[in-house]
Amino acid sequence: MRHIGKYRILGLLGRGGMGVVYKAQAPVTGRVVAVKVLRPADILVELWGEDRLRQRFMAEAAILGSVSHPNLLDVWDFGEHDGRPFFVMEYHCDDLGRLLGESYRVEEPCRRLPVRRALRLADQLLSGLSRLHFAGVVHRDIKPFNLLLTASDDLKITDFGLSKARGERFDAPAGLAVGSPYYCPPEQEADPERADVRSDAYAAGVTIFRMLTGHLPVDDTGRSLAASRLNADLGPEFDAFFARAVHRRPDERFQSVREMRAALDALGEAFEARLGRVCALDEASPEDSEACPPRPGPPPRREPARIPLKSARERFGLDALWRPRCYAPGRFADSGPGVVLDAATGLVWEKGGAEYPVTFAGAAAHIRALAEARYAGRGDWRLPTMDELLTLLAPLPQGVAHCAAPIFDPAVRRAWSADLRTFTAAWMADLEMGFVTSGDFTCLCGVRAVASGG
Repeated sequence: MRHIGKYRILGLLGRGGMGVVYKAQAPVTGRVVAVKVLRPADILVELWGEDRLRQRFMAEAAILGSVSHPNLLDVWDFGEHDGRPFFVMEYHCDDLGRLLGESYRVEEPCRRLPVRRALRLADQLLSGLSRLHFAGVVHRDIKPFNLLLTASDDLKITDFGLSKARGERFDAPAGLAVGSPYYCPPEQEADPERADVRSDAYAAGVTIFRMLTGHLPVDDTGRSLAASRLNADLGPEFDAFFARAVHRRPDERFQSVREMRAALDALGEAFEARLGRVCALDEASPEDSEACPPRPGPPPRREPARIPLKSARERFGLDALWRPRCYAPGRFADSGPGVVLDAATGLVWEKGGAEYPVTFAGAAAHIRALAEARYAGRGDWRLPTMDELLTLLAPLPQGVAHCAAPIFDPAVRRAWSADLRTFTAAWMADLEMGFVTSGDFTCLCGVRAVASGG
């Protein structure tokens, strides 16, 4: 299948119980979009019937299309192809689950976000949910993989296949789970019809805990975990927040996401006050990972290579969460306007980067423009290899490490490498969170140019 309606298929994005999502391109504008086609799993057809599944699919499109908000995914088109309905949505390369490194073994630890970023995304999540609830819609499947991230790092709630509108009966077949394990609240697991705004608040609470700590709020024995014990930057006020947010009894939780959002705002103020005291007292906290010994030998590889997924972790020296097993200590110093020299490798780096996230072709264009303009008096700027980008990675700061002024522009959170993963995708370095990822050439990502010393 090369087309769905007028949209040219570029690749498969994923499959779910209700349908298949493709990456596609719109005619004339060439805009990249996501197209969801009703193609339910056989078990759902047996349990629910094709007519009911078609109704649910159309209801999902109607909800997405009728409720407009910056933190809800937009639907742009609806149609049928070969007798199957489809709808067209905005496309984004990244989602929160991928950013955290969450796997199908949800109970395993994952990466955590910087506190400020986690709180900002949490606020956007609650803002989007507040709009949904105002419209009388309960999502019922909030989890990291259903939260897309734009190139400007804004959050978009998606996947409304399990949602319920005000006054609607879901009429799910007996035994059909509605929601995702670990994120679904107890009352929704027992009876999906009982789910209300407090159920979405519970799932949001689990998601926010995950962002801040890299863990679920309950361990595999059922014991509640304290956020402040999992992240030294969090104080007891965070524990009090989560005690309400993920309480097993709905009546003991926040009774609306608006109330929850106000409490979250207070957490942000408490964190900033705590950080101010740490910086004033210069109290250090231990880092998550040990640093490598000083780098011996020649500078990192500068020739691009194609490195397939199966060998990438070993090739780059990464752990299970795609972070360096140890972080190489750079010796960075300003070396003229807009330029940073690493005395440990002899590499010269662009202090900032591309003004906006760009495609892989856009990254190459940025590099060419720097070289042609002889930026900082140099004409040898190039896209760095992943080996070179690894020298920029560091663990998430804690304690006094927050207080140091960054030598690089922190607006460039993620950067393209010159190394390819496939013939249509390249490796990237997440400079903020200190891990390696990848994206196809149409994804939008930052750029930071490098040149050899001398």
